[in-house]
Amino acid sequence: MLQPPVPAGPLVPPAQAELPPLVVQAAPTQFQPPLVPVNSPAGASPSLRSLFPDIESACITAVITHELKASDLYKLDTQVKDSEPTYNLSATGAFEMNNSKHKTYKNFNSVAFPLHAYFAILTAHPPNRSALTVYFYRYLTHIATLATEYEWPAVFEYHTLFFNRRCGDMLAGSYDGWGSSDIGLLSSYVYPHRKAISVAPAKASKRPAAVGTDPFRNYNFGKCVSPCNYGRTHVCSAPGCGKEHPLTQHPK
Repeated sequence: MLQPPVPAGPLVPPAQAELPPLVVQAAPTQFQPPLVPVNSPAGASPSLRSLFPDIESACITAVITHELKASDLYKLDTQVKDSEPTYNLSATGAFEMNNSKHKTYKNFNSVAFPLHAYFAILTAHPPNRSALTVYFYRYLTHIATLATEYEWPAVFEYHTLFFNRRCGDMLAGSYDGWGSSDIGLLSSYVYPHRKAISVAPAKASKRPAAVGTDPFRNYNFGKCVSPCNYGRTHVCSAPGCGKEHPLTQHPK
């Protein structure tokens, strides 16, 4: 006898094998070089030092980092550095080198020589700054012109302030300030000190020859017209004559 079918229970999915955890491998970290600010150049490179072998590396670095002050320009003048220093006895009894003669800028040349070296270093670092020579040349011409027309101490004071201000501009990446003058500084420090104009003493004018009373020689030989252009007496020069005729017409 057939038995009724047994109702099927709920379907249960077969047990599945447990999957291993997913492991994600991170990409290897690449080395990131440190960022160097554009306006913070590194020290003087060997190639730059080779262009200026007679200037200390620290001084070259001070130039390209715009830390060299106007008062220290003498450090770039190899002619001054080669001079023999003197030594003074300090208050503590120790000998100290006297750089006073190195730091004095007595005339335009004492500034011009190291300033040329300063601009040459800036132009050579980095190489793509050759266009800056236009600004540097304008300033050299500007300061030379001032030195010919105004008293040097006033011009040097202007140069010192102008130079240090340009260092601040260059730290911000601006170099075009070298190509123009500073009217405010000129009015305060330079214009009131124009050089005295030396006037050459006037040459004494030659006095006209005194009008002679003696018979004029040229008239007596027929070489002068009457009346005389020189105001001389036209009479015969024959002894005892004195008449108004030349010697050539004196009766014989």
